[in-house]
Amino acid sequence: MGDEINLNLQFGKNPSRSVNYYSKVLFIILISILFINIFVCFFTISSTRQQSIDYITNTVNLYLNDAKQKFNAIDHFMIWTVKHEPLIKNIENSKDMSELPKSINDFRLRVNDFQYSTGKEYQFFLALKKENYFFNSSPIQITYSEYLQMKDFFLSKNKMLTNNERLSKWHSFKINDKFYLYHFLEYENRIFISLIAVEDILLPLQDINLGNNGTIIMENDSQVFLSDIDQVELFKREKSNNFFSSHLTFKNTETTLPFSIHVTIDHFSAFERVVLAQFVLIFATIIISLILFLILLYIKNKVISPIQKFSQNLSDLNKNNEKIDFESSSIIELEKANTQFKDLIYEIKNLKVNIYEHEIEKKQIQMDFMKLQIKPHFYLNCLTTIYSMAQMEMNKEIQEMSLSTSKYFRYLFQTNQNFVKLENELMHINDYLAIQKLVYGDSFLFDLSIEQDISNTKIPPLVLQTFIENTIKHSVSLDEQIKISLKIDYINDQKRFINITIKDNGPGFSPNVITKLRNNIPLTTKAGKHIGINNVVQRLKLMYGEEFSIEFSNDDFEGGAVITLIIPYHIYEED
Repeated sequence: MGDEINLNLQFGKNPSRSVNYYSKVLFIILISILFINIFVCFFTISSTRQQSIDYITNTVNLYLNDAKQKFNAIDHFMIWTVKHEPLIKNIENSKDMSELPKSINDFRLRVNDFQYSTGKEYQFFLALKKENYFFNSSPIQITYSEYLQMKDFFLSKNKMLTNNERLSKWHSFKINDKFYLYHFLEYENRIFISLIAVEDILLPLQDINLGNNGTIIMENDSQVFLSDIDQVELFKREKSNNFFSSHLTFKNTETTLPFSIHVTIDHFSAFERVVLAQFVLIFATIIISLILFLILLYIKNKVISPIQKFSQNLSDLNKNNEKIDFESSSIIELEKANTQFKDLIYEIKNLKVNIYEHEIEKKQIQMDFMKLQIKPHFYLNCLTTIYSMAQMEMNKEIQEMSLSTSKYFRYLFQTNQNFVKLENELMHINDYLAIQKLVYGDSFLFDLSIEQDISNTKIPPLVLQTFIENTIKHSVSLDEQIKISLKIDYINDQKRFINITIKDNGPGFSPNVITKLRNNIPLTTKAGKHIGINNVVQRLKLMYGEEFSIEFSNDDFEGGAVITLIIPYHIYEED
């Protein structure tokens, strides 16, 4: 009797179930897994579809914002040029054919300089009615026959446009089955025209994966599609929204551009592998569930039934007062696997966080680099200096200041690569110092010492100029003359590394600044000031990793700041 009570107490701690009960639970779990897997597959397809739409929408919006800036810049450039450009006046005043080519060439160079901000695909043409001149003001991207057709079109169009249309609107026309947008401006004797092919406008969007039947079509203000008939028919056929296709419209009323953009996305072909993989997974899940059901049925007949029978036998033994000791057990292997999987997920999450933080840091460095390039205060100071020189009638100095400033900013606007040639960087420094010479006069001296055949190495842009500018900003004054030296030579005869030393005899780094620099503590404030040196160091880390070193110190004898930079020697190769 005591044995029976003991047995009942042991079973009361962990309620027992029949094997048949667990088989039913397993069957319900299999059915639940099947439906959950189907739901997850469709959710994955839907999420992929929505992510694709969001990505394409954001990409097109970024592109349209860029296009809007270009169109606005072109409109302002054309209005100013046709009214005020003195080079056009030179063309009108050319007395004979010996002066005309030079005047036209000067005007083309002016237009070419503007094209650096918009791209060569935007073409410009100038017509002078009294002189009966019509010529391209920029390199043309069309054939000569198309040029003649375009010329006849614009000369005849001039008689048909209203004053409002001539001033502010972009229009479309077609030459040899190719659509173009143009802006036509007429002022007194002058007609200035900008022309761009529709396919060139849409070219940056062609890399977007829209699927086999996806299309991108432009529509003008008159609701006319600027594309060939086949593309229009495909667009109308795929325009309807369903689970495997989408239609996006970017209206000109929202973008203030002279055109609307229609985008159709064929999700099935764009993400065919993902969709097929999900359907294969669903089908495989169904097949596996059927196989598991058959296995379960087989186990029930071959394993569960014998266990039930064995259980019944044990029950019969218990009735005969036979003591049976049951011990609860757990699956250690699954517990270990579960622990390892949790550790793996934890490591994956940490890795994702690290990658995300690295990307944020990299983008911040790129933003700082752009801030370092733009420097509006420096540009305004240059203009103020030129204005002051003009008041003092310092014509020679104005010429020098304008030329140096032009070279300085042309280098900034064209420097969009990770590396530049050291020779070009040194020329940029000379342009910068030439500007500062006109401001500070003889308040500083600059000495450059460079070893032979080292100027063809490559270096990240604006690295040396940043350090030189920092010296000018914090050391040069009108009270005493400062000497700045830049020395560049090889570390040894193997010529694997070069040593760059920038030195001055100014006040040097303050103790607080030099402590932060040596301990890699950012000098940047919340207001975005003092980003120069930190920006340079971070870019050097991104470009060279562990293959560079930089040291900040003060000269013990002359008391000035000393910056020593060692980088690998790699010959610059033109793209």
